[in-house]
Amino acid sequence: MPRHQSLAFLVLGVLSFAGLISCKPDPTVSSSSIVRQVDHILIASSDPNALFSLLTETFQLPVAWPMTDYGAFASGGVAMGNCNLEIIKETERSADNLKSRWAGFALEPEPLRKSIDQMDSRGIRHGTPSPFRSNFFKTLWTTVGLPDFSAEGSQVFLCEYTEDPVTRRRLLLEQLQEHDGGPLKVLGIKELILGARDLKRIEVRWENLLGRERLASRSGWELPAGPAIVLNQADKDGILGVLVYVESLEEVRSYLKEHELLGAEQPAAIKISGSQLRGLNITLIEKSGGG
Repeated sequence: MPRHQSLAFLVLGVLSFAGLISCKPDPTVSSSSIVRQVDHILIASSDPNALFSLLTETFQLPVAWPMTDYGAFASGGVAMGNCNLEIIKETERSADNLKSRWAGFALEPEPLRKSIDQMDSRGIRHGTPSPFRSNFFKTLWTTVGLPDFSAEGSQVFLCEYTEDPVTRRRLLLEQLQEHDGGPLKVLGIKELILGARDLKRIEVRWENLLGRERLASRSGWELPAGPAIVLNQADKDGILGVLVYVESLEEVRSYLKEHELLGAEQPAAIKISGSQLRGLNITLIEKSGGG
């Protein structure tokens, strides 16, 4: 297994695909949900402290959890309103000299035991539950790998926290709103955009997992909360980028230009640039009244 793949496993509870479970689909399966929302998106960085500082100090986004050494790995969380970003240390040297890359994402289950039962009934392969415990042997979270939705260097998994994630997310959203979304006027992540080489095949898998119809205008799904998941045809599987809602593109443009972080511009969108973000695609769009 490549080192960057193993890193993603370690980051959220040493995900183990050993003992993958595959069951025959049950034709009587109910429409009960497996996934509530995208909980957090993983970014591997060659300089995680600098990236964490850019997001929490320059952009003044709330700290979901400080950069912490858990022994097997180190990570820090940044709140984006309806979803977190998790920053971890990259262990693979990039041939393209990229500073950062998307390394996967975690889905909040409905709850985990129910989600596993639903996956079994729908014939969805999954890993065995892998709890991550503190030094005092308290379970902090439990992860379950989803190999049919993962790609090389980009792992997708369910992640259930012992503490209530809804309360945690609400408190972080309040912090973000108290500071008006920081200099970028962030409101939340609109879409997590995934690439797929075999778009039709991957569409079927996601539709089975999410148990809901695709968006009318494109290959994507609105979840009960958090970002939508959108699929695009691409040369490789994995995360292509995120679309972030902001309050005012004009204010954002001025701030990014002042800090030499202004990337490519479109009539209704701006990309964030900068050395720490090389390898990531973060696009800002203004939220309309009905958006």
